[in-house]
Amino acid sequence: MARDLELRLVDAPVPDGEIVVKDLAALTTALQEVWTRIGRDVVNTPGPGRTKHFMEQFVQLRLRAITSGSTVLSFSKGPMDKLDVDLPEERIADGRFWEVIESIRADRRPSSVTDLVAESVAKLVAALQAAAPAASLSDSAHPAVEIESSRIHLETWMSKRVRSGGQMQARGLLEKVDLRSHDFRVRDDVGQAVELRHVLDDVEAAQHVGQWVVATGQGVFGSDRLVALTDVSIALADDPASGMVGDEVLTLDQILASAPGPDADGAIDLTDDEFVAFLDAARG
Repeated sequence: MARDLELRLVDAPVPDGEIVVKDLAALTTALQEVWTRIGRDVVNTPGPGRTKHFMEQFVQLRLRAITSGSTVLSFSKGPMDKLDVDLPEERIADGRFWEVIESIRADRRPSSVTDLVAESVAKLVAALQAAAPAASLSDSAHPAVEIESSRIHLETWMSKRVRSGGQMQARGLLEKVDLRSHDFRVRDDVGQAVELRHVLDDVEAAQHVGQWVVATGQGVFGSDRLVALTDVSIALADDPASGMVGDEVLTLDQILASAPGPDADGAIDLTDDEFVAFLDAARG
């Protein structure tokens, strides 16, 4: 039986009912991946086999609408049949899905969550943090789970395969500052976020929020990408777009006045015979 799922973004930096396209892509992809991996874990458990078509229908998410109130994404999930019957696999997968959502809110990873599911949840956490400072998820059978995106930690869901990369740097816009936890975040010019844990001199570093910085610390990799730095120092850096912005604004008349005109002495010198040949060619 198909069931609705509602994701509400709270205080997103866009008008009500709108969402940045890259945030929409990241959220829908991550949600689908989480649901797919949970569904596969359930269907692949011992018991009667299921067809490929059943599996595709079982893990399917469909975006139905984007509405206002901040911004609400409405999904349908599960098979598209009209029978008002919950299959056993759906009930189990649904329970695990909401366990994961509650765990995101609590910022803890249950021991029952596999590494593959955890990697997908980490993507969902990153997408939520990029889209809005707070969000909630609900469906017809579950009350809204309120998630304060800015206070959850990406590394909570890091796979056990996460590895250290030694002393590293990350450059980006300092977009998150939390003096209580000493955790900051930078985002580079292509949208990749790096969490900064245990920032040194955090009160001074916090003055650079909204500016481009270079963060130096012990690198943490997940899925072959730098996802966090620990024991971090922060210094100001040049905005990569600053070189594209001029200090002076010119009017159209000034631009035209400074443009070179035709050069009377810049023509090609032709002999009389060459000129006659040119005219003959032009007439022909």
